[in-house]
Amino acid sequence: MKKISIELPKYRLQLHMKLVKRRKPLVDKSLLPTPSVVNKKYRKGTLLGKTVRHVSEHKNIKKLFAGVLTFVVVTGTLLPISQNNVQAASSNQESDGEIIQTQNILETEKSIQYPLSEIKVNQGFNIFHPGIDLGAPVGTPIKPVKTGIVIEAGYEDDGYGDTILIDHGNGLTSRYAHLSKIEVKAGDEVTTQTEIGKVGLTGHTTGPHLHLEIRQNGISLNPLTVLSK
Repeated sequence: MKKISIELPKYRLQLHMKLVKRRKPLVDKSLLPTPSVVNKKYRKGTLLGKTVRHVSEHKNIKKLFAGVLTFVVVTGTLLPISQNNVQAASSNQESDGEIIQTQNILETEKSIQYPLSEIKVNQGFNIFHPGIDLGAPVGTPIKPVKTGIVIEAGYEDDGYGDTILIDHGNGLTSRYAHLSKIEVKAGDEVTTQTEIGKVGLTGHTTGPHLHLEIRQNGISLNPLTVLSK
């Protein structure tokens, strides 16, 4: 028997392993994930709480917050300048109006007084009641709130009863209604010491009182804001 031997070439297999960094997915993680994703990511908390945490940690949300914060900071640095410009323009416009000018006079002048010696406010000022009602007994003397000229003195059919209307200049007028007696006439000049009439019950009223109205260029003012304390 013949012995046969075969020599095979020695081959060495080399494996070359190369670590490759994983590429980021083309599509970023969802802003609103499925319940399974948030439950896997966060172990504690409710589903709603986990979802809120996921959304707040999303990089797009962080970028949005950063943009908003930058906008607020930039706007805050410019806003005071804009406000100053608006206030300056507003002041220039208001300085041309008669109402603003007269209101400044009302704030500084000390001759604005209550028409009665004792003050009891029965009804205040509102949109349906453009004046105040000062309770007092019938016959209580009434004096003007300010020096002026009587432009109306007589009975009014619109519910005011015996009424006096005085012009104080600069668009300011005062009305005194429900009087029991009128002691002046149209055209009379009156001062803060002149007795112009007496408290009464004339017109539409449920009790003795003086109804007082103060108007600026036809606009009703709350008398309590302009009368002396």
